[in-house]
Amino acid sequence: MHPIHTTIKDLLDAERFEEAMTLIAELGEKRDQSSVEFLIGILTGTQNTLVRNEVAIALRDIGDNRAVYPLIEALSNAQLRRSRGTLLYAMEEMHYEPYIEIIVALIGDASLEVRLQSFLLFEKVAEKLSEQQKQVCKEALLKCKNMHTNELLDESLALLSG
Repeated sequence: MHPIHTTIKDLLDAERFEEAMTLIAELGEKRDQSSVEFLIGILTGTQNTLVRNEVAIALRDIGDNRAVYPLIEALSNAQLRRSRGTLLYAMEEMHYEPYIEIIVALIGDASLEVRLQSFLLFEKVAEKLSEQQKQVCKEALLKCKNMHTNELLDESLALLSG
């Protein structure tokens, strides 16, 4: 294990979260590919929302696609609702298209941040989606629209039509 990983783990164990988050941010700033699995372990294991968000941002900075599935899993965890905006933001430069139907469904979320971030991710890839993905996204959007409406749902449907 990297010495910095050991230090971060020790700081987290001692509940010295701010110090740990500073080191986590450094891993992201350095784009340390060798830390991706370590950071994913923290992402999936921590109960601390601030630490989880810092890890997600570090993973975004690193930009390694190995983080996409764990980020998607975290999005799907109802207990992590308060982190969804950051989790979505973290995927911005990654290859998340295989999970677009999960992301699209969040355009109907109650949180404005989550709706906007989901829409931005969808908008970025809408033209590249297969016909099957477009159909699945359209169904998800219509289902959301039946429950409650917002202008982003309408804009997303327009992206699929255009």
